[in-house]
Amino acid sequence: MRSTRVLTGAALSVAALGLSTCAAFAATGSIEVTPNPVKAGNTVNLNSSACGKNGSATVDASTLGAGRVTLSSKGQTHTENVQGSVRVPASTKPGNYGIGGKCANGTEISGTVRVTSGSTPHGPTRTGVGTTSENSGTTEIVAGAGVLLAAAAGGVWMVRRRRADDSA
Repeated sequence: MRSTRVLTGAALSVAALGLSTCAAFAATGSIEVTPNPVKAGNTVNLNSSACGKNGSATVDASTLGAGRVTLSSKGQTHTENVQGSVRVPASTKPGNYGIGGKCANGTEISGTVRVTSGSTPHGPTRTGVGTTSENSGTTEIVAGAGVLLAAAAGGVWMVRRRRADDSA
């Protein structure tokens, strides 16, 4: 009875390990997105070397609102890469959008398109010039100095009191 349980447990463990190993060896690749990030309304180029020489792939870019895109190495300088482009709709909100697809050779590919808002910062970064007390008035400075003096006086009083207690 006991050996049956042990053998069953061992068989299930081996089966689980075997299934996870198969998933680990599944062919996957990445999609390089340039430019990344991109502003809504602009075009991004998609490139992957996972599909092999003279390969092709179909990528689902519906998360961007762009539908399916075909990547191909035909007519490209580097036939070992599949390439394509997609226009990010102007209505796409800023954020990270996952895209993925499958090569003709069965390799799964995925990537992320980071969309930013159409506005860009203008002018220099305002980080503050001067000290933190630039707009502090005399009242705040005197109050801060008073708090520090009170803390120092309290510390001296506590130390002297302990010494007086120890000598008694």
